Amino acid sequence: MFVSWLVGILLLYSTHADIKTDKAVADLYKNTYLGDGTYYAKTTNGTCQYDPPSLPPVAMSPHIGYLVALNKAQFLDSVACGMCFRVHAEGKGAGLNPIIGDFNVFVKDLCPGCLQGDLDFAENGDGRWRILMQAVQCPVGNSNIEYLLQGSNEWYVKLQVRNARIPPTEIRAFQGNSWVKMKHTSDGFWELSTGEKITTPISIHLRSFRGHDLYDSIPSIDNGIVIRSEKKVQFPLDIHLPFI
Repeated sequence: MFVSWLVGILLLYSTHADIKTDKAVADLYKNTYLGDGTYYAKTTNGTCQYDPPSLPPVAMSPHIGYLVALNKAQFLDSVACGMCFRVHAEGKGAGLNPIIGDFNVFVKDLCPGCLQGDLDFAENGDGRWRILMQAVQCPVGNSNIEYLLQGSNEWYVKLQVRNARIPPTEIRAFQGNSWVKMKHTSDGFWELSTGEKITTPISIHLRSFRGHDLYDSIPSIDNGIVIRSEKKVQFPLDIHLPFI
């Protein structure tokens, strides 16, 4: 009886957390946020751990103007890794290098000292400039989702999802005879550890905050290399969300 009650409480808490995350992500696409744009350094690495080995293809798209670190409040414990934002700036602020224009950015890092609405640009520059930002679907075109494994073995999997049009907010892996929910980490990965030996290929189920479901497969456990989507999956373009 106690075990059943405890399992029920944990499932309820997990579901509540998922709903809260989905709403927080949805708000980034629904609303426009006023904040400050600053600079920190011209670098491709960061909290989201894309580089090494390389940035996802969408980060190098001609439709992406800059790589950025997102403020802590809207980073959503790294769920926002790999998201894209539209930015409007008019050069209002102070410093030597004003931020001006309308352009899109790719999130690859966390700015722990930034406030809601703030972006820290991975560029060499000076100043603090007023910006407006709103999440948009990333310009992935016809490209597919990619994956990367880090520190994984036959007992533990740490999976990064790359090049997604919108972020997955839940991932499950099929092990044994059931789907097992993977745990999201603060550095943009998803962990699987059941206490049982992990069998490959690993069937995975990705779900977005919009309820889009994708099914794919990780063929083997190979760390540190980009894994192409076996089933060539990608979240569909959603006409109800801003897009580039």
